[in-house]
Amino acid sequence: MLSQEPLPQPLDRTPFSVAEAKRAGVRHRRLYRPDLARPFHGVRSASGETSDARTLCEAFLPRLRTGQFFSHTTSARLQGIPLPLRLAEDRRLHVSVLAPGRAVRTTGAVGHQLIARTGLVVLSEGLPIASPLESWCQLATLLTVDELIDAGDFLVGRPSRNTHGMWAAMAAAVRSDDRPCVGRLRDAFAEVRPGVRSPGETRLRLLLTRAGLPEPLLNEVIRDQDGRFVAECDLVYRAQRLVLEYEGDYHRTDARTFRNDIVRRERLDDLGYRTLRVTVDDLRQRPEETVARVQARLTAASPA
Repeated sequence: MLSQEPLPQPLDRTPFSVAEAKRAGVRHRRLYRPDLARPFHGVRSASGETSDARTLCEAFLPRLRTGQFFSHTTSARLQGIPLPLRLAEDRRLHVSVLAPGRAVRTTGAVGHQLIARTGLVVLSEGLPIASPLESWCQLATLLTVDELIDAGDFLVGRPSRNTHGMWAAMAAAVRSDDRPCVGRLRDAFAEVRPGVRSPGETRLRLLLTRAGLPEPLLNEVIRDQDGRFVAECDLVYRAQRLVLEYEGDYHRTDARTFRNDIVRRERLDDLGYRTLRVTVDDLRQRPEETVARVQARLTAASPA
């Protein structure tokens, strides 16, 4: 049967173009058998349906031309930059090219024509993608200010990254007048902070500061009287000895995390710190109450 005709190597293990298959001697009818996935027009794959961003990009590679690269939400996904849930179901790839090149026009892809910028494209495991900085700037055309803050916090959030270098690059980018939606980028950058570990921490911080409360320290290390490490806490008001911890579901479902949280809270109590735990429901369903609870604890702990 045609469906069981073996494909020549390497077509049997990597996505390939129809033109490439014909050059390799594959019969036209073989390319339309049900064992071959058709992720994009003119592309076939023997490895089945694609789903995640990387496999989709790899499936698009046979169509990718010189100078084209993955960008916007696609490059953001490949780099782990957080995106809103409303984009989670969008499987379309964003593919960019430098002007005057023609933007991609095919089902399953969104084409963009961009101007050249220094450091625009990097390689990620063989895939040409927009750099972290450029991905963030490109997202301004698709995200709200708060969503851009989430993404920006991620880029400068961890010490393992070049936090200072990224911060300086973002600052330079928002000073430019030739970027799309630059006003949105500037509004977002004004509230981006180094040291944030999760979008939940970002949303909690913004809720408090926009309500007029003081800005807390982020992922602050607390030590005992002898300088020994006790805990690294999400949001800290040192003067009032108040710790705010954003509790994702893994704090409840992961047994080790749950036990460690108990020990850590007891150690903080021993040092005179009060801990207020905040969940996603506190942010979405009762934000005013959450602000009031924090305000009450800050007021009670402040000197008369």
